[in-house]
Parts: sequence; structure tokens; C-alpha cells
Amino acid sequence: MANCLCIEGNMSIELTTTPEQYAQKAEKLAAFGGLNLLHIKRSVALLLGQIGKEGIFDQYTKHDISHIDEMLKNLDWIIPEQTKKVMSDADWLMIVLAVYFHDMGMLVT
Repeated sequence: MANCLCIEGNMSIELTTTPEQYAQKAEKLAAFGGLNLLHIKRSVALLLGQIGKEGIFDQYTKHDISHIDEMLKNLDWIIPEQTKKVMSDADWLMIVLAVYFHDMGMLVT
């Protein structure tokens, strides 16, 4: 699959949400040359999968890639249709990256 990477056994990482589909288009822009959103998501999934491994933050709800996917789905109703129509691919990329990285501060190594 072109838009899928598998990690840790059967867990697949895909760019399935509408915000990610728009954000992926920004890869073609000169300003983001070399950026690969799927690779970033895969790396984020690996890092977020470490949260709570050593008992730190284990009282929190899961903050793995499934949490990120749910937040991305929420953007469909959070962002008004009128706003979506004027957003650029770069706008979508910045929002998606913000969602991807928002819990990185919980990673304790």
C-alpha cells in the first residue's frame, strides 16, 4: 500500500483522515520539499507507543496513535465548512502536525 506502513506486528499506520489527505498534498510544495507525512506519522506512532511504558503517566488514558487518529477525525466537525474551503494544503499540514506532536511532552525516556 502506498499510504500505509506497518509497525510492531500487525499495527498499520495510514493517512486515512480527511485532514491528513489534505495535508499530504503539501508534500508537493517547494517549501516542504522532502517532507513525508506518512513517515512522520510512523515515527510519532513509535514514540507515542512508549508513553506509560515505565509506569509514568500510566494513570492517564492511552495517548498512542489511536488518540491522534480520533483527534484528527474531530477536526471534521471542529473546523467549519466555510473555513475548510479557504484553507490551503499548508494550513492542513500545520494543523495535522500540531495534532501529531501535541503529546510529545509526555514521553519520558
